[in-house]
Amino acid sequence: MTITIIGILMIGFLITSVVFYSKMTNAEGKVLNLTDTYKEIVKPSEREADNVRIALQAARAEGKSLVDFLMTNNRALMELASGNPDLTIDQLRNRVAELAGVEGESMTQTITRLNTLVSTRESELASMRERFDRLQADVDAEMQRIATIEGGIKKTVDEADSRVKDYGRGVDELRTRVEGFETRIQRQVDSDRARYEQEIRDKENRIAELNQQILVLQDQVRRLRGESVHNRVTPMDEFALVDGEVAAVEPAGDVAVITIGRRDKLVIGMTFSVYGSASEIRPADGSQNYRPGKAVIEVISMDDSSARCRVVRSSRGNPVIAGDVIANPVYDPHKTYNFVVFGDFDVNRDGVATPYERDALVAVIERWGGKVIDDITGDLDFVVLGRRPTNPLQPAPNAPRSVYDEYLRLKRQVDRYHELFEEAQASSIPVLNENRLRTLIGEFPR
Repeated sequence: MTITIIGILMIGFLITSVVFYSKMTNAEGKVLNLTDTYKEIVKPSEREADNVRIALQAARAEGKSLVDFLMTNNRALMELASGNPDLTIDQLRNRVAELAGVEGESMTQTITRLNTLVSTRESELASMRERFDRLQADVDAEMQRIATIEGGIKKTVDEADSRVKDYGRGVDELRTRVEGFETRIQRQVDSDRARYEQEIRDKENRIAELNQQILVLQDQVRRLRGESVHNRVTPMDEFALVDGEVAAVEPAGDVAVITIGRRDKLVIGMTFSVYGSASEIRPADGSQNYRPGKAVIEVISMDDSSARCRVVRSSRGNPVIAGDVIANPVYDPHKTYNFVVFGDFDVNRDGVATPYERDALVAVIERWGGKVIDDITGDLDFVVLGRRPTNPLQPAPNAPRSVYDEYLRLKRQVDRYHELFEEAQASSIPVLNENRLRTLIGEFPR
């Protein structure tokens, strides 16, 4: 019985021992695990370090674990250093290196260095401010000096302006006096010019009257002396205008032979109007315009008593035939006709009458045996007048002298034109304008 109990107790002890051993083994394993974990957090050798002991005491004082205390302080430090509590130490170190521009320098060193640099810059800034204040003082002094100079200049300019205004008033007064003097002089000149022009007109009128009286007296003298009027050519003297006849016409009809030649003072290039008879050479319908001939011929060759002429123009149905008469008022083999040629002419038929073409007409008349004189005399045969001039406009009183001179020149031309026409009419001298002369001659040579 006892042995059984002892056996049971032994078995129970054995089982208990096995259980406790198993639990102890588990506990030891846990202790080993905790020891390893503890070593990961803090090694036994580090536990006795002063800073660890101080940190542990501070953590206990705050009721925190050492890790929580350290993590909290680390986040606070990162927040203070960079403003980001989650920043790692390497990230903080890199950022400090970027900001400082130097690797391996602590934040305290960087801050100290930057403070030193700031102090230096502040010292330099203070020095620059001092220099600026001195320069500002110099500028203020210079501005004051410039203001003083400007004040002096303004005063000088004002005085000069005052003198200029005085000069201007003097100039205006002088201009007014000069303009008044010019006005008086111009008025006197206008008065003298008007008086002079009136005197010229009176004298020209008187000369015209005297010339008219002379012509009348000369005509009376000729009549008293019994001089025949057949020596004078009038518009009705058609036979006096006949210079020759057409002797023959070549078969082609474009060349005619006339009865005058070299001994009759004929000139190569001279033109004649061709009429059927002498009675056709008279003004048409009682007017002073001569009838045009039925043809115009031009001398192209000649011998002593005849000449060959080219038919320049002819009338359709009225050809040149033998027995026709020819006329050119400029040409006469037995006498020299006297002409007065005045005015502007359009010899080349370009629509513009000019004084130069008057010279060309004079050259034609003289080449064909006529004589051009300036005034109407007792032996004048024809008056040839150009385009009728128009009265010029009276210039303004203050017009330049050149304008007034041109006006007087044109006015004298108008007066001379009418004077010649009236004197010729009074003396029964034929008056030919350019068209009448062209009709009688046939055509002006080009």
